[in-house]
Amino acid sequence: MLFEHFNGHIRYGAAIALGIACAGSGYKESVSRLEPLLQAKENFVRQGALIALSFVLIQHTESTCSNVVEFRKTITKTITEKSEDTITKFGAIIAQGILDAGGRNVTLSLHNRDGQPDMPSVLGTFVFLQHWYWHSLTHFISLAFQPTCLIGLNKGLKMPKIVFRCNTKASYFAYPPPLEDKKKVEVEKVEVAVLSTTNKKKGGEKKKEQEPEKMEVDEPTDETHSDDKEKSDERVNKEAVQEPSFHNISNPARVVRLQLRKLSMPTEGSQYTPINL
Repeated sequence: MLFEHFNGHIRYGAAIALGIACAGSGYKESVSRLEPLLQAKENFVRQGALIALSFVLIQHTESTCSNVVEFRKTITKTITEKSEDTITKFGAIIAQGILDAGGRNVTLSLHNRDGQPDMPSVLGTFVFLQHWYWHSLTHFISLAFQPTCLIGLNKGLKMPKIVFRCNTKASYFAYPPPLEDKKKVEVEKVEVAVLSTTNKKKGGEKKKEQEPEKMEVDEPTDETHSDDKEKSDERVNKEAVQEPSFHNISNPARVVRLQLRKLSMPTEGSQYTPINL
């Protein structure tokens, strides 16, 4: 009921509270609750929905949560839209920064590995949410970021050369593709050849007539058809190659929270065995 309340401040608070509670989870139920608020009439409610969704969808890909693709498009559209409100644009910029924080190598969490509240993260998030009073308070969100990496150490606290196995496809937890600038394709204008003819009229008068004619174009040869066929065959062959269902990760490596469940350490031919993984 709070997400449908007539008071916009109530809806803003509900959105932020849900974003904090489900930070980094990618729960579709929470995303479905927050997405309608992106169309709210109040600019600050749209801002809160953008920030809350970035909390929920941080470090998620199309494979783990398909909503993140459309959300990134919404952020880009909001930032570049000239008619969009400044407050909403500010929220979109903050949301973009949260999604790509730390080079996409950190997540947002208010708990430590033991499941206990992490006080620096809690205080950093609390101060960050006061950005409506002073925009520079947004920097405090960095206290809530925690690195997502796996570093294996031996008994001497040295980092050995070992390999971990991830029982998913490499693209499942990979970095999202970078944004591509839209390139304007300039179409070359074909000059039209103009032929002039001179007709002599009676009385010695001369008149020039110009008739535009299209230039002669060579017909495509068999070589061009063969090149196109080879390119299409190569494309089909690339699509036919299936991605392996597992991949190896060298120590140290970037490992997101959801990826930890899929990791295993091969013990055959290795002098190391995991103590806690």
